[in-house]
Amino acid sequence: MHNQSIRKFAVALFALLVLCVPMHAVRAQTELQNAQNLVTCLGGRYPSLCKHDWLSPDERAKVDIAERRENLRTCLLGRYPNLCHKARLTDEETQQVSVAERRENLRTCLAGRYKTRCNKGLLTQAELTQVLTAECAENLRTCMSGEYSSLCDRSLLTKEQLPQVQAAETRVQQSKRQSRGRSRTSPGRRGTASSCEDGHWVDSVSDDGTIVKLEDGSVWEVDSVDAIDSALWLPTTDVIACDDKLINTDDNESVSASRLR
Repeated sequence: MHNQSIRKFAVALFALLVLCVPMHAVRAQTELQNAQNLVTCLGGRYPSLCKHDWLSPDERAKVDIAERRENLRTCLLGRYPNLCHKARLTDEETQQVSVAERRENLRTCLAGRYKTRCNKGLLTQAELTQVLTAECAENLRTCMSGEYSSLCDRSLLTKEQLPQVQAAETRVQQSKRQSRGRSRTSPGRRGTASSCEDGHWVDSVSDDGTIVKLEDGSVWEVDSVDAIDSALWLPTTDVIACDDKLINTDDNESVSASRLR
């Protein structure tokens, strides 16, 4: 009986130790998680990652200020209307953001290359005239290169411009055939009349889209206006590299870019 009592006591003591250690560990982990969550929340940039129900009333007030501050900063850039929570803005801030969005929209529209991203409803009549002129000019430049017939909107060409574009496309095709006939090149790496080279693909893209690295190790800096597009490019995306731009042949879109190395 004595030995049995000792065994029962030992089992009970062991069970108590097993239960107590995890409780302390869980409590310590929870405190660490609370601290990490508070740091994330006070940054104000990622409300969706903030566990607001873990916060005290005082902490919630501070986090609300931080989130409003970061939301206003994003809104005032004017470039990301979909990321701007206008319900969190004051009347004065809303007016400032409206001005910023109109400014950035006009800048995008005047590039002439992003008709789908241009909100023409935000333009004045004078601005609309400028934008339509820019779109026609950019389209004509693309068409006259003779390289990218799929990117050429022939509906924007005049009767005089159409035969010129057709002649340019014919010249490019002839140049390609002659080049292939004169020398043997590696598959998919053909020089073109406008200093463009196909057969490339994306190796990596920086988070903001301003730096694109290709499979051959070349590094390209993308114009800030176009970085919104290139930021969405995926590795292995096929591209054509020109002197002043990269063309995504998968999505039929181009970005202005200069080679860094």
